[in-house]
Amino acid sequence: MKPIFSCALLAALSLAPRTLNAVETDGPVRDPSRMVKSGSTYWVYGTGQGTQQFSSTDKIHWTKRGPANRTAPAWVATAVPGNKNNVVWAPDVIFHRGKYFLFYSYSAWGSNQSAIGVATNATLDPNDWQDQGVVVASTGKEGFNAIDPCGFEDAQGNFWLAFGSYVNGTRMVQLDPETGLRLKDAPIHETATRPGVPVNTVEASYVHYHDGWYYLFVNWDFCCRASKSDYNIRVGRAKNVTGPFLDKDGKDMNQGGGSLFLNAMFDNGSGRLIDDAVGPGHVGILEENGTFWLTTHYEWTRTTNATTMFLNRMVWDDGGWPRVVLDEGPWKLTSNLPLHDVASVVSGAAKSGVGIETQPFENVLGQRWRLQYQGDGFYSILSREGNLALGTVDNSDKPGAKVELAPYTGRSGQQWFAQRNDDGTFSFLTKASNKVQALDVGGCNPSDGVAIGTWNSNGMDCQKWALRLK
Repeated sequence: MKPIFSCALLAALSLAPRTLNAVETDGPVRDPSRMVKSGSTYWVYGTGQGTQQFSSTDKIHWTKRGPANRTAPAWVATAVPGNKNNVVWAPDVIFHRGKYFLFYSYSAWGSNQSAIGVATNATLDPNDWQDQGVVVASTGKEGFNAIDPCGFEDAQGNFWLAFGSYVNGTRMVQLDPETGLRLKDAPIHETATRPGVPVNTVEASYVHYHDGWYYLFVNWDFCCRASKSDYNIRVGRAKNVTGPFLDKDGKDMNQGGGSLFLNAMFDNGSGRLIDDAVGPGHVGILEENGTFWLTTHYEWTRTTNATTMFLNRMVWDDGGWPRVVLDEGPWKLTSNLPLHDVASVVSGAAKSGVGIETQPFENVLGQRWRLQYQGDGFYSILSREGNLALGTVDNSDKPGAKVELAPYTGRSGQQWFAQRNDDGTFSFLTKASNKVQALDVGGCNPSDGVAIGTWNSNGMDCQKWALRLK
């Protein structure tokens, strides 16, 4: 089903002069499903009493529409006796064979006695979900936890369910294409696990088929700790629907593999600065007219101090891997060195030929930068004042190259690869050097007024930058 691109969203995205790439929506949605559309309305489903329903006409502003399960299905009392208040976890929805299937899980905190149910609806009428029964259940003896469902179709149109959380990792099982229940005698396939990691922190699997590959997204680490949540999203891919799913380094996700897809700087107790949004989780992907939109929630945001759904544009790089497009900003580029200075135009005046240096943040235009996506993970870094591009002098690809502002011409020294690091920072690597040279604070000197140039990428704090909006 190919939804029509919303005119209201186009208007929201056209707040000149910036093009929207990422948005903190006003949806207080935990564990959001993918977005689906019926008529002119988009729908998302989330954790809460009876499966919380949210609707929108622009994907940004969301209205609560009450529970899909007003009362718990009769089977819950037997299958999950620990669930007493009709609280549903991490639902997902998919349009398949002319109707919508809503998968949801019942469990209790800290318990592996869980069950995934399915309901159907012809139109997404919030009052017309019909429960169809249990898809898969766990009692604690099966070696998996039956929560976090994701329904999907393979290339041949077969119906599948990805699921699982912690314990022994994530799983997959084939479904009856008409009922959405487990296909008779269908085996359960292991898809991702983290051997040797305490509690085996992997969950929230989501499978997306694209250009001959099945992409498996999962969450690592811990949710539900507000600004201390270290939730992050990993990805691997396979040619076969059941795997093995390998990451960019060829490591099997069933052996702890998983390439970093999305993360943030969280509060680790060290007193370091944290991001404006912390703990991304629960992938959902919607394709509209060739544009891919990614929904996730963040466990905590500075503006809401609560769980909030985000909308990002997603692209596929030249290697066929998915990539989140960073918002244009304007950002302050904050050094990971102890003083946390920002990249600042020398003397505060943005003009051609001027370099950049570290300075305390004073909220002036010369300390604000826009990121403009140029494809395959590369961005131009543009001054907020004067709209000039940051690049190496004479397009240099050498260590120690100076950087300066100049009109953007598309040359390789003005294109920077945004490498997402495990600690939530970014390293900016020049295209001119084939991603060997990184934007660098000279000598790793934490003082004010230090010249910023390039040096061999080494993973040190003087080459790590945080993107701050606020």
